[in-house]
Amino acid sequence: MLIEKSHSKKDIIALFRKLGVIIDKESTKGEIVSNIEKYFKDVKYNDKIKNCTELKDYLKNPSKKQRPTSQQKKEIMFKAKKIIKWAKNDYILDMVTYKSMVDPYNDIMSIYMWGDLPSVRRACRMYNYSNSCHANVNPIITEEVEEELNNNKIIKQQIIYKLEIKRATKENPIVVTFN
Repeated sequence: MLIEKSHSKKDIIALFRKLGVIIDKESTKGEIVSNIEKYFKDVKYNDKIKNCTELKDYLKNPSKKQRPTSQQKKEIMFKAKKIIKWAKNDYILDMVTYKSMVDPYNDIMSIYMWGDLPSVRRACRMYNYSNSCHANVNPIITEEVEEELNNNKIIKQQIIYKLEIKRATKENPIVVTFN
């Protein structure tokens, strides 16, 4: 079976781990691809991949994971940092960062599809707060990164302790407790 070359060894191992098949990390991508039919037999399908045909289609199509080249990443990061700087300076056009209100929009439209990068997500959020926001721009995030972000949100939730202040006896007039 042919597997699209955009799927990395790490992606294939992670996919099969989610489907209940453990693939040795020491084996090469070529070995994994040659033994792929053997792995199909042990797969336990889930909601995202319901049967063998869907799994084969997923592996035949290009990976949805975003991988910019190093040159693209430099350009994306530069534009994101430029938008963040503009936002931190109260969205003022200083003729150095941006010359017109259309320039930030053009920059954000050129980078929003790389939403897996944290700087791009932050730049989109800051652009959406600006007064010159033409339309709300949401970054495109892959399912894996979105799942990771949701897990991080759950971990970072703060526990707010309940403060109770009670008046007690004359010897101990105030009792403060945290539950």
